[in-house]
Amino acid sequence: MVAEDERVAEEEHSLEVLSPCTVLEFQEQTKVSQKGPFDLLDDPDMFPEGGWAAYLVVLGSFFGFYGLLAFTNASGVLQNYIKDHILTGYDSSTIGWIFSINSFVGFGGTLVLGPIFDRIGAKIPIAVGIVFTMVGLMCMSVSTTIYQFILSYGIASGIGLALTFGPFVGSISHWFLRKRGQAIGIGYIGGAVGGLTLPVLFRLLLPKLGFGWSIRIAAFICLFALVVGFLLVRDRRHILHPGQTHSSIGDLTMQIIRSIDFTAFRQKIYTCLVLALLGNGFAFLVTQTYLPLYAVFHGYNESQAYLLLVVFNSLSIPGRVLPGWMADRYGRFNTLCLISSLSTIMHFVIWLPPPFSKHIAALYVFAAIYGFTSGSILSLGPACIGQTCETKDFGKRSGTAFAILSLGDLFGVPIGGAIVGKSPPPWLRNYEYLVLFVALCSFMGTLGALTARYLYAGIKKIVV
Repeated sequence: MVAEDERVAEEEHSLEVLSPCTVLEFQEQTKVSQKGPFDLLDDPDMFPEGGWAAYLVVLGSFFGFYGLLAFTNASGVLQNYIKDHILTGYDSSTIGWIFSINSFVGFGGTLVLGPIFDRIGAKIPIAVGIVFTMVGLMCMSVSTTIYQFILSYGIASGIGLALTFGPFVGSISHWFLRKRGQAIGIGYIGGAVGGLTLPVLFRLLLPKLGFGWSIRIAAFICLFALVVGFLLVRDRRHILHPGQTHSSIGDLTMQIIRSIDFTAFRQKIYTCLVLALLGNGFAFLVTQTYLPLYAVFHGYNESQAYLLLVVFNSLSIPGRVLPGWMADRYGRFNTLCLISSLSTIMHFVIWLPPPFSKHIAALYVFAAIYGFTSGSILSLGPACIGQTCETKDFGKRSGTAFAILSLGDLFGVPIGGAIVGKSPPPWLRNYEYLVLFVALCSFMGTLGALTARYLYAGIKKIVV
């Protein structure tokens, strides 16, 4: 009996250290409160935390993220092929706009979809999003000009991503509270698996079937995954938000407008966290896009370049789970600083120095380690934001942060392409400038994370 009491006390204390707001409030809560932080924000009795229905929602999100993010995580392979075989007269910067616009519309649009999901649930946005995604991919398969690629993949598929991404995440949050981070992390693995399988598929199909049928076959695979996700995912808005399920168009419009909160930047901790997200987001997108091209321009074949993405996405699978467990045990701010610092070190130690960066083995090591670390940074950032604000403001603050991050998605790849230029072999030094740019972006993200941690808790060795 004594051992059981000690175990319960230890669990309560482990929850207390993750309490949002400030360290001073945290210290007060550990003295007087017998509730964990999640009990303070929501009623835990409202969340099943498991059961077949909840686990099927997680499985549905896994399939949904596979269908949504498979093409996004294989963008480096697609950009390389389009540049060399279809849009041969365009430089990397121009072609990069195709994928940047897709990410900008897709992830920036989640700011608008949050209030819509709260009002009408998951099913309708996901269904409409599947249609936009498939129309975009099918039109992309027959595209031959830059504006056709932008309209099809950049805008149409981007709208599909915006409509479906938020509901797949939000549905999980309706079923889990204490286990929410782990459940969302498992769902995110679907995107990594998609990024693992599509480069291999393209490697096999592109030489035999060409671009059109390779894209169509991959699109049908994603369609199957999205339909499975649509069938399995269910929200619980009628239970959790019974007064918000019916709204007029005017009320919904005002809710969307109020979801943007630039006054949050008056808080230095929040500003630094957004800086951490922006810097690491820049580094992630540019690295994922140009790492295969970097290998090709250094004389390695396309199969070896494709394998870099396979390694990158393979290691991002444990990278989406293990850091989440570390954050629960050692603190979200601490874990963010550790993971972000490791990412920056990998850029400066392995990818940047010429003696290492020109060897394919070193690139595989870099892809493995950075794939692991980058898999969690973008989820740890919002988790830290949740510790610095009241629950009622979390949606606005996280949405505003991702809106800023989407600007990095919009300009990151074109900036990388502008640095590289057309890059014939005599201009390989341009790729070294690109790697330096990415490393500095990663350093900016790490500096933001470390500064936010210092502003939040100083230099104290505590779990935050």
